[in-house]
Amino acid sequence: MRLWIMSDLRVDLAPFDLPDAPPDFDAVIVAGGICPGLCRSVRWLAQALDGHRRGRPVVLVPGPAEFLDGVPVAEALAEAVPLARTLGIALLHDASVRLGDPTSCGVHVLGATLWPSFAVDGAANERQARAHARHCWSVRGRATSAPGVPFFPHDAAGGHHRSRAYIEDALSSVVAGGYGHVPDPVVAGIRGGDRAVVVTAYPPSRSCLPPALARPLLDPWRVCWHVSDLDGVMESWGAPVAWVHGQVPATCDLRIGRTRVVSNSFARDPTAGFDPCRTIVV
Repeated sequence: MRLWIMSDLRVDLAPFDLPDAPPDFDAVIVAGGICPGLCRSVRWLAQALDGHRRGRPVVLVPGPAEFLDGVPVAEALAEAVPLARTLGIALLHDASVRLGDPTSCGVHVLGATLWPSFAVDGAANERQARAHARHCWSVRGRATSAPGVPFFPHDAAGGHHRSRAYIEDALSSVVAGGYGHVPDPVVAGIRGGDRAVVVTAYPPSRSCLPPALARPLLDPWRVCWHVSDLDGVMESWGAPVAWVHGQVPATCDLRIGRTRVVSNSFARDPTAGFDPCRTIVV
């Protein structure tokens, strides 16, 4: 299966027009970062892909940018998920969708924002990282958890743990379901031979970041709100075949454990390596 992947288009900063679609693809995967406003992002994506998707499925995972319009996170999701469904887009927030022929092997896409855990440098430093983020994190003061209530780092950390648990349990469900019936599966409709692909807005490993961001000299806490450490998920039983993410200033393509980790972030930098027709095979 060929996945057309992209992220971090930020169409609110400057106009962006999708080029002609790749000659051969089976689904579109967008790992967040379209513009502030989740419903606005969904509508933009549906319009931008009109004439390009040719009936293929489209998957969108919300990134932090989608929540920067001040609409509370839960409220934005409650409104945008059904809107996306009517426009033929699978908007995934701790949720999955199966791609492919229902009578043969398919690909389960597991989607989550994967907010940062603030613990990439270890649990001992987590509290200090959150304290620093309360003053410096770009999401601070723009996203909200309730009307008039800022989305604080501890809200993000809570969302991270929920998403991580969902991803881990869903991956186990896909593998176990391939061997037969699983009571109360996290992921439904599993067939033998099915594979899993994880899509998150935030990267799952420090290895996904360029060196200047992965090991910053002037602000060592900054990395804590850019990335989380899920290397163990990709190195263990049930690892996904691929992990697509955004939120990095340059593209990446590497392997961690059993998983290919890929990003195709626009980032508005001509040296970042963005390919508007980037596809990967899973």
